[in-house]
Amino acid sequence: MLTTLAIGRQVTAQTAIAHSIYLIGDAGKDTLPGPALRMLGQELKNDPNSTVIFLGDNVYQRGLEGKDGSEKYRVASLKLLAQLSQTENHKGSVYWLPGNHDWKAGKWQGLETVKVEAAFVEQYYKEHADIVNKNTQVFLPKEGFPGPVHAVFADSVHLIALDIQWWLQSQLGHRTPRTEGMTRKLMTRKFLADLDSLLGLATAKNGTVLLAAHHPLYSNGHHGASKQPLRFMVNWVPPFQLFGLIGLNRMLVQDIPQPRYKRIRNRILKVMDKYEGVIYVSGHDHNLQYFRKGPNHHLVSGAGSKRSSLGRDRNRARFMDDRNYGFMRLDLMTDGTRQVHVFGHVSGKEFHSFVLE
Repeated sequence: MLTTLAIGRQVTAQTAIAHSIYLIGDAGKDTLPGPALRMLGQELKNDPNSTVIFLGDNVYQRGLEGKDGSEKYRVASLKLLAQLSQTENHKGSVYWLPGNHDWKAGKWQGLETVKVEAAFVEQYYKEHADIVNKNTQVFLPKEGFPGPVHAVFADSVHLIALDIQWWLQSQLGHRTPRTEGMTRKLMTRKFLADLDSLLGLATAKNGTVLLAAHHPLYSNGHHGASKQPLRFMVNWVPPFQLFGLIGLNRMLVQDIPQPRYKRIRNRILKVMDKYEGVIYVSGHDHNLQYFRKGPNHHLVSGAGSKRSSLGRDRNRARFMDDRNYGFMRLDLMTDGTRQVHVFGHVSGKEFHSFVLE
């Protein structure tokens, strides 16, 4: 289904922009910059002091795989360079988050693959660019840990980065890192306590709070679909659970209704919704969506190099589009308002805008 849905107040009169934040996810398909990346590069030329956040799935299909010098590694590195090149002359901040495909699509040695990608990205900026944060934090979280990791930019913007793949990656023989002496259960408990603490501190400062991860908490796309009865059978019917153990569950676990994803998603929401005005930004589904849920906002910007159809509007989106390769720009205005501008390849420019309220 090709669709664009827009509900709510659009941007009209505009005060001055205090700072712009570009949100682009799932941009790792092409070895040369595709239409969304080219649009991003052009925007950054006119907006040199803005911030860019790459929202994961930076290399399809299996991350920065292969040994240095191999053909697999060469092709995968070209996909990263297609994105890195668009920010090479940027003077603001740039942040990168991992997605499930950067973890080798949930396969064996995913932890090693995401570590190699992080080192590649950070080394590139040290050698080829002059971004504000080149010598501090660029790839978040680090070393395959789930976070939360806190970074501040533009004086009053608090970025809290998470990696939900940490909960989804662990399968038979698939390593995820742990703090010494801590079980998986204790690490999850500490993660939620740290998230609560960081959100409390950030919201108390009256700045803008971005909670960023590759995986969305709401979506009307492919990863939000129920996919029953297959999901039920793989998870709960003994004869079919074997298929989950041998790999089918790696595919289904990337969907919000999957039990493991659903559990950590609900626990994050329980913490997040104690606060007001938090903006959760993500990719994962290859389209553009906005949800206003409770006291907070949810932006899905995963159309960086792929497109996938939206399903029925089960989550009551205020905006959604699956026609475009594109991205979003969040403008923080001097009067305190926050405006979102949506860019798509069909028109080759901004095609929609709305106010977060």
